[in-house]
Amino acid sequence: MSRKDDSGDQDRNPAEQLWNIERRRVLQLAGAGVAGLGMTGAGSGVASAATDCADGPFERTYEGGTVNFAQIQSEQGAKRGPPDMSTAEPGGRDKSGEPPYGRARGQQGDEGDGELEIGTEYEGLGSNDTRGGVPSDSQIATGRSKNVHAVNQQVAIYNKQSGTKQRQVDLEDIWEPVIPEPEGGFALGYPFVFDPRARYDRNEDRFVLCATQFVMGLTADGEMIGKEEVEEGEVDPKAVSRAPRGYFVVAVSQSSNPNGTWNVYRLPPEDADGPDVAGLVDYPTLGLDQDAIYLTQNFFANDGSFTVTMVTLDKAEVYAGEPVTAHHFDNMNNPGEDAPFTFTVQPAFQPFSGGSSGTYYMVNSGFTSDALTLWEVTDPTTNPSLSCYTVDVEAYSPPPTADQPNTDSTIDTIGSRLMNADYNLEDGSLWTAHTVAAEGDDGVVAAIRWYEIDVESRELVQSGTYGEPDKSYYIPTVKSYEDATIIVHNVSGPDTFARMDVAGRTADFTPGEIEDSVAIQDGESKYNALPGPVERWGDYNGASLDPQTKNFWTVSQYSPNINIPVDEETRDPYATRIAEVFFDDEL
Repeated sequence: MSRKDDSGDQDRNPAEQLWNIERRRVLQLAGAGVAGLGMTGAGSGVASAATDCADGPFERTYEGGTVNFAQIQSEQGAKRGPPDMSTAEPGGRDKSGEPPYGRARGQQGDEGDGELEIGTEYEGLGSNDTRGGVPSDSQIATGRSKNVHAVNQQVAIYNKQSGTKQRQVDLEDIWEPVIPEPEGGFALGYPFVFDPRARYDRNEDRFVLCATQFVMGLTADGEMIGKEEVEEGEVDPKAVSRAPRGYFVVAVSQSSNPNGTWNVYRLPPEDADGPDVAGLVDYPTLGLDQDAIYLTQNFFANDGSFTVTMVTLDKAEVYAGEPVTAHHFDNMNNPGEDAPFTFTVQPAFQPFSGGSSGTYYMVNSGFTSDALTLWEVTDPTTNPSLSCYTVDVEAYSPPPTADQPNTDSTIDTIGSRLMNADYNLEDGSLWTAHTVAAEGDDGVVAAIRWYEIDVESRELVQSGTYGEPDKSYYIPTVKSYEDATIIVHNVSGPDTFARMDVAGRTADFTPGEIEDSVAIQDGESKYNALPGPVERWGDYNGASLDPQTKNFWTVSQYSPNINIPVDEETRDPYATRIAEVFFDDEL
């Protein structure tokens, strides 16, 4: 959960009339504002010495535990009652089984005939299933027969095809065997575990989860010290009886069935002082290769300092439930004397490469820059080496917040940090995306910038800026396999309630352009969960590759047909949609 942005414009006028947004395709048009921008072959990487990238590695070993999902008793109702969503009418298919909206195919480009199609779809976890936490931080991991859907403080297991929810557990119950109760007790009455990430390791047929646990601090007067105080550097060590502390938590299923037993671990974010390190672990990320699991995070120390840290975990030991060997890297820094501030390093998903016999990749952006940083890790389990390189790209800057109808509140587009990284083994390329500022009809809007990087040459293969000049496009998550790449994201504007879209392209399509796009789920009302001028939205979305069909599964947030005033105790709810998408190349 990143810090809430309070920079929204409260003087915006809501639209008087709403457009009837159908489930339809939204394609970029050449010359139409932000929609037609593309970029290929944008310069070369400039190497920096490995010693300039980070401190480390520091080797540590951590004990684990086990938990059986079938034996976990979900207690979210007893711990804190969920908001009432009984009047909500989430979208989806009608009783005939057909989509409730028609689809109109767009036309663009000189090459390619792939059309994105929607397969199985159903509702995921929403506010009705949670403690009302904002944002949702929705993730999906697709196995052979199950979908694991994670949101803030809950995880659910679905039958992949029928959409039947088989189990739901609270995040803290997953890691109960490795989370000791601190002196003074849990501030909320239970461990605070948040910011989940979920992956399915197709190489090993295992589900992998990570999250963070935050042990809230206590003042000498017994008052709680939360995330915001740590982020703002407002922790007074002289007035603290218990310092705030953050931890990584990691879990992996012992088989391809997530309803069984999982191995679980908890570890500190950096080497200094081991488990006694004090501060906030925020916005954790999760990656893996054929030999290791990789965790990075933004670390706000109690003394007001900030750093990005990373840890590699021996995958074989984690999967076997043994004490795990970890190698920590602290103080990660972008290369170069004038390098931008390092923030949110995204580790790749590359389960069939890297490890002891190859190279593993990570990537991050600056806030405002004309470069990305490509990170490389070798020999992650025995003697890790970390190096970093600059990849030149088209200049970018942070996006504005996103408008929505019928309210002055705007939606937080989470800045210009990269959302994830995915490695395509077929062509040796790393795919990533973020939200950037772009020129719109009436000023600057949020748009999606996506990149394909050739990791061997450390150069940009292609890039594009995707959006519309009268709307904002934001929070993109990329998934790439063989000749197809998709981006799940959100769209909203003065006449468009926040909705879930999926866009994509195939390998033979025009470089720098999106081939097709489809609205998965329209927003159905304005979203006003917070009293401030800026609404926290999803922070990130989810995408996973089906290990059997090789179709893509996606999940994202939308606003259902219900509005709760901000002065009510219950928050205005969100809902999520899980959808299978694929390119139909037979058209």
